[in-house]
Parts: sequence; C-alpha cells; structure tokens
Amino acid sequence: MHKYQHHLKSIVITLSLSAAAMQVNAAANPVSATILEFAEANTLFVADSELGQIFAYSLPSLPSTKTSESYNLEGAGTKIAALLNVAPAAVNYHDIAVHPTTKEAFISVSYFSGKQKASAIIKANQNGDFTRVNLNKYKHTVKTLAKTADDSVKFWRDIPATTLTITDLDYVDGTLYVSSLSTGEFASTLRKIKYPFDEADTSSNIEIYHTVHNQTETRAPIRAMEVINLDGVETVVAAYTCTPLVTIPTSSLSNGAHVKGKTIAELGYGNTPLDVIHFTATDHTQKQEDFVLVINKERSADLIRVADLTKANKSEGLSTPEMWAKAGVPTRPVPLSGVLQAADQDAQFIATLKRNMTTGDIDLVSFRKGAYFRLNDFISEYNFKDYQYYPEQEMFRHFQNLLKTDAGYPELTRELAKEAKK
Repeated sequence: MHKYQHHLKSIVITLSLSAAAMQVNAAANPVSATILEFAEANTLFVADSELGQIFAYSLPSLPSTKTSESYNLEGAGTKIAALLNVAPAAVNYHDIAVHPTTKEAFISVSYFSGKQKASAIIKANQNGDFTRVNLNKYKHTVKTLAKTADDSVKFWRDIPATTLTITDLDYVDGTLYVSSLSTGEFASTLRKIKYPFDEADTSSNIEIYHTVHNQTETRAPIRAMEVINLDGVETVVAAYTCTPLVTIPTSSLSNGAHVKGKTIAELGYGNTPLDVIHFTATDHTQKQEDFVLVINKERSADLIRVADLTKANKSEGLSTPEMWAKAGVPTRPVPLSGVLQAADQDAQFIATLKRNMTTGDIDLVSFRKGAYFRLNDFISEYNFKDYQYYPEQEMFRHFQNLLKTDAGYPELTRELAKEAKK
C-alpha cells in the first residue's frame, strides 16, 4: 500500500511538473512580435515567429476617425528608440498595421537591450504621440502552429530558420491565412486557421515554378501575400524572393495537400518583396479601380491593376526561364524607395514605415493613393517662387497644392494663392 501511494504521488508530481512546463512554454505575450494583422471587432493578430504562435488580442472599441489625415512623422525611429531606452540602431522594424477605426498605426519592433533580445508593439497617431502598447491589458487567445521550422537550420551562418516560421498574415471573413516555413522537404507552407481559434490546423505545402531559377521550388516560403477576389475566385496573391508573383486559389488549400501555385509574373531577380497590399484608388481617368502594390527591398514598388491580375490568372502561367527581364502581368514601377512596410490607411492614403535617405532615420509617413510619392522628398523647378503655371497646367497646380498639404506644408499653398491673385 505504501509503495502504491508513493507511485501514485510520483505520477501526480510528474503530471504537475508537465503542466507547469506547458505553462512556461505557452508565453503570455509574444517573444518575437513580428507580423501584425487587424480583423473585425478590434482584434489584433500578433505573430510570434520564434515560438510559432499567433496571438489574438481584443482591443477596446473606440470611435471612428471621420477625417482622412496623412502621417508626417519624420524621425519616428528616434522617438521609438527613446521610448524603448535604446539607441536607434538597436531597433529592427517588422510590420505596420492601421487600426480599422481609429487609423492609429501599430508598429512591431524587436531590439537589443544589452545582450537581451526583446520585442514591442508601438502605437502612434498623426499628432506624433508614441506609446508602447501594454499587451497584458487585453484579453487574448493563442494559436500554436504545428511542424514549424526550428533554429537547427541557419542561413548565412547566423540567421535561424525560425525568423521565417511566420512570414505574413491575412485575415478574410473568419479565416486567418498564414504563410510560413515548416519542417520537411516541402517546407513552404500555407495555413488556413479559423478565428476564433480552434484545434484544427489546415496546412498545405506549396510548390511554384521560378522563372529566374528555371526550376520547381518547394522550400522557398512566401515572403508577402494578400488574399483577394479574382473574378469571383478567392485567391492568394503571393510574392517570393527573387521575385516570382504567384496565385493560389484558397479552395485548393486542404490539410496535407500539395498545391502548385501559378506563376503569373516575374518582377525581377536579386530582390526580396517586403509587403503586398490591396486597395482601391482613383486611376488616371478619375475612376475608382482596384490595385495590388508590391513593396520591394531592392527595387521600385510594383503597382498592378487587379484587372490585369485577373486576366493573367486565367492564362496558363509562366513555365519557361526568364533571367533578366520582367515577364507576365504588366506592372507600373512607382517611386517608393526606402519603404520598409506599408498598410492600407484609408480611402486616401497608404501608411508606411520609410527609411529617410537623408537622415537615415525611420519616418512614419503617408503616401497619397494615385500619386505614390511625397512632393517634399525632392526639389524641382516647381519649387521656385517665380515659376509660372501655364493655363493647361492648372490641374498640376491643384494636385501639387494637395500634395503640399499632405506633406504638412499648407502655408505654401496659401502663398501660391496670393501670388496667383497678383
């Protein structure tokens, strides 16, 4: 009897220790806050690539912002570093997401405090108020991904594969799409996860044809993606390193499936896509049209009409090598140099984290849709006070006045108005 009681006690202790270990392993907050995504009802998803988990936080309901106002926060990086009590060079920027109602910018960063790596979510508004978000204040649920990459594999000697465990998130109608790197030969993985979270984990392995490499690839993960409707078919538009653009119908994604994506464009070698966003904007004929914008690390951003994506998606796709030139769906290069991450802000603007090419700092600034440049980033003939607009340039004068106001220089439009009256 004594031996039985001792054995039973050992089992209880073992189970208790196991439960305690599970509590320790299930972090209360992300260890590495990387990708951000908003859903309905003020839900913020925060990906923890290092732990292979996704946190869903319920934020408080706040009144909607009625006016559309651009971000003009130059030197945002210095302010964020001061908030974290570290040097600006110690901060790495991972993502930006705009709150659907307040239009506040949420920014995920990681940084070193001494030798200790930490992460944070920073919130900013157009007035220049920066605060660190205390995630402990909000109720949350956690989804742990299965068969994720581990740090036994490293790239370039010291970059662990866990940095690619979760590369992007997109939420559509109760489903969270997760692009990721997993274990196994088919390492490129695309997951469908229901929200609110349950036990299910629909995980599909993705293969693509890469025109620059002239081979089928199964290991390279999607680096950035957006789920959009292409002629009635819900489709993942995915960008890979070096830079094929691929479409994958979401209906083909089932647990354990091996899915071949359709390569519809080659955007250029030697490049990493940083972000893919979908929005509606006014085109050159003053009509509303849907676009996809691919933000690139080493190239100009690519603006693509959804109508052209739809047309390309109906074709057979690219299947022959193309080393040097772009191929497939037509794109328009737009001057978004230095942009690290972007988010659809509202009907007028795209909010971005941008490396300032003059100061080297990080700016939080908006770009007007349809323009895709900021007038104060350069000096041109139009900046001279004695410049005369010809009658046929009246449209340009009004447009430039709008961009001056966007960039925070409304007084310059008044000066021009005074000059025009003379």
